[in-house]
Amino acid sequence: MAEVIRNLSLVIIINILCLIFVSKVSYSFEIIRDTELEKFTNDILEAIDKDASNDLTEIKVFFIKSNDINAFVTAGNNIFINTELFIAADDYREFAAVIAHELAHIVSGHVFSTSNEISNLSKKALPIYLLGIISIMTGASDAGLAGIMVGQASVADSYTYYSRTQEASADQRAIKILCDGQIDGKYLSNFLKKLDKINLVNSINKPDYRSTHPSATNRQTWIDSTLKSIGNCDYEENQELQKRFNLLKAKLFGFTHPFEETIAIYNSSEDEDLYATAVANYFKGKHQFSIDILLNLIKENPSNPYYYELIGEIYFANQKYNKAIDAQSMAIDLIKDENDLYLMMYGNYLLSVDKNEKSMKVLKKSLIYNPKNSYTWYLLARAYAEMDNLALANYATAERYFLLGQRSLSYNFAKKAIKNVEQNSPEWYRSKDLIEIMDNEKIIN
Repeated sequence: MAEVIRNLSLVIIINILCLIFVSKVSYSFEIIRDTELEKFTNDILEAIDKDASNDLTEIKVFFIKSNDINAFVTAGNNIFINTELFIAADDYREFAAVIAHELAHIVSGHVFSTSNEISNLSKKALPIYLLGIISIMTGASDAGLAGIMVGQASVADSYTYYSRTQEASADQRAIKILCDGQIDGKYLSNFLKKLDKINLVNSINKPDYRSTHPSATNRQTWIDSTLKSIGNCDYEENQELQKRFNLLKAKLFGFTHPFEETIAIYNSSEDEDLYATAVANYFKGKHQFSIDILLNLIKENPSNPYYYELIGEIYFANQKYNKAIDAQSMAIDLIKDENDLYLMMYGNYLLSVDKNEKSMKVLKKSLIYNPKNSYTWYLLARAYAEMDNLALANYATAERYFLLGQRSLSYNFAKKAIKNVEQNSPEWYRSKDLIEIMDNEKIIN
């Protein structure tokens, strides 16, 4: 039963939009989404960019469910952070330091520069070398090193040095970003020291000259130098952000670590311990125990929207749909900021009690904020089908399959939709666009 609940949670409890498996040289990862995690991360981004000196509107942060401590950036202004990195931090400023470092890579144009460097290296290296380099960029260090080791060391070393130079630049710029945002810059150095100790304990530290991330000792030298040149960067802790960080860390720990480990670590009557315990017991199948804990947390802090959101998910999993709807509605009122994820969940709950028209409106609003949420398109198709509007159900299904890369299915549903969708409506034009896009793809391919 507990395993069934854990599998169910991947769709509902941990707020996963969908499972995205991205293959890079035999490496894949699982993207998770959570309203509380995304809101906190956005608030951290705003905190470190108080003067709006960096354009953060196009920055997208994704979280990977992984027990490895890692973070990296890719083209398209994407930052990827492993959940275990968040858990390894003890202070929101350590997490902010990681965000600042990865942001520094983006605003410094390192992703573009790296693409150019790979292009240059490819002129003197066989494809096998590029496989190694690309996999290191995407975090698949073992596969990457295996690819590089069969090639010429001079090619690999030239890229390693190039990457390490970028790391130095990113650390220095990250310190400036933190200090400008009135966050103590020394927390970057503190976190690096902590990671060094973790690496030593786990015996996974790699030789410095083979690492795209230089050793913490080397990095601390230029971090300290940058802090000295900036001067005063000794800012006070934001107690509200720290409390939110502690709660979120506890929640993530309960979602990603075994029950016994969670209970052993989070064993006091503090809010964060109770939060982690509620999550862990839910996975264990002790639903009522989790609900009782959350009801007590809500009683003590009725303004925390994420307690309502979690208890709503538990109600939904136990088919108490009206209670789930009430809890999610309260969460939405308290969160205030717009987010496609909680609207998607709310729409899903409404579907369960045949409130199809209201669900449709909520789901369409969710898609305004994120039109690439394939699961929302699936739910919208269900809502249309329940209302006997098969034409729009076909259209929504075409959108869903298009996002999932299943072009043949998308094409077939778009063809069905355009025959019956109201002509000149937005859905009719979009169905027409989808057909044309896929027709052009066939020509190109």
